[in-house]
Amino acid sequence: MHWLQPWFLLLLPLVLIPFWLQSRHAQAYSWLEMVPSDAFSDRMHTAVKGVTSLLLLLLVLALAGPQGDSHQEQKIGKGAQSVFVIDRSVSMDHPFAGQATGGHAAEIKSAAARRLITAFIDSRPDDMMGVVGFTNSALYGMKITTNREGIHAAIQAATGPALNQTNIGAGITNAVTLFENIASTGSRAIVLLSDGAGKLSPRVKYQIRKQLVGKKLNLYWIVLREPDDISIFSQQTYDDDHLPEAIALDRFFQSLQVKYKAFEADNATALESALREIDAKEKNVIQYDIMIPGHDYAKDLMVGALLLGLALLLIKHMKVY
Repeated sequence: MHWLQPWFLLLLPLVLIPFWLQSRHAQAYSWLEMVPSDAFSDRMHTAVKGVTSLLLLLLVLALAGPQGDSHQEQKIGKGAQSVFVIDRSVSMDHPFAGQATGGHAAEIKSAAARRLITAFIDSRPDDMMGVVGFTNSALYGMKITTNREGIHAAIQAATGPALNQTNIGAGITNAVTLFENIASTGSRAIVLLSDGAGKLSPRVKYQIRKQLVGKKLNLYWIVLREPDDISIFSQQTYDDDHLPEAIALDRFFQSLQVKYKAFEADNATALESALREIDAKEKNVIQYDIMIPGHDYAKDLMVGALLLGLALLLIKHMKVY
């Protein structure tokens, strides 16, 4: 056991205060021999001092924060190590392409992504996940971890609005680096979520290829289509010099030495379907060590102090007739 705030133990002498202070009676007598002996009251008076002293002791110990020793346990389940790379450009606050002309308020892409990714995370309790956002540059969200509260907070931040730029290259390269500091176990995947492509320079393409060597990562790209966007699955032929950015990026991803699959979503249902397919593919045996925190004895001490306070009130209101 250890103490989180050990300097509070310097207050321990305060527990003797009830025995130092002299009690004041409600009535004064000029001749004490006229007051009959009351052994019960004397015992109760001593009990009140003892209970008060013990209450103060519990409060001081609780303030010092006693904690049990933490330990590691190995967890084995079915899941993956994955990183969500999420577009934070301003256009993510627009409706889906399939809802742009509707006569009612449609769910915007960032809100749908936040809702569905959160559900995806909650449905995979054994996963280790990380989060990277990007606009004109990568925005670090969360390292690959099992901390669900931290992951949810990072998803909330990564689905907020930012700048009107889409630097996918920075998001991908930042996501790959997150896998470098953890041991490989289970599936390993990058899930890219964006409503645009952006143009990758030869330098960035080279960097991505170099980083992916030996990583054994699976890559998924979910394209949240804007109105009038060209489909990456279009059968139309284009000259290399006039290739649409989305199709060029899709072909680049296909050229990488990784397992790759692209999805298009022009509504929330299609996005949910894409995440469901990823969920089915990325389920392998995964094992890792988790830290089990030690027991928080401060809570027990506070409960004990509360019970003693109630007992003290009961004793103080006892009367003998």
